[in-house]
Amino acid sequence: MKAKSILNMAAWLLIFIGILFKAYHWPGANVSILLSAILMIVSLFAFAIKDNRLAGASDGLNYFMVGMLTMFIVVTIFRMQRWPGADHLVMVAFPLAFVFPLFLIFQKGEFKISRQFAITFFTYFILFISLFRNLAIPVSQS
Repeated sequence: MKAKSILNMAAWLLIFIGILFKAYHWPGANVSILLSAILMIVSLFAFAIKDNRLAGASDGLNYFMVGMLTMFIVVTIFRMQRWPGADHLVMVAFPLAFVFPLFLIFQKGEFKISRQFAITFFTYFILFISLFRNLAIPVSQS
């Protein structure tokens, strides 16, 4: 098997185990989730940049996409672990979720992204959005 496949399968297995362990409050959940995030970020920088370039992404857009996805992964980990600073990171990552489609819409010519990037993006975006049920949003009392 290729290194990319092994690295991605290990990351997905660890995130699945980590979420399962976290749901049942078993020990080892935090380590599994953190290790999964590290493996996924290494995989993104090692393989996704090259794959997106081969798929036709320009360098600027390619680095923006990988940086944005790295931010989603970091924010998701901060929210899952309940670490301080997670709400501040959300304020940076959430607007990126709205800016990213605009970059893709205004991209000239045919544009494709790698399958690894798309799967990773949608998975962590769903995890990112699912963690908002505990987000404290101040509401003004009138």
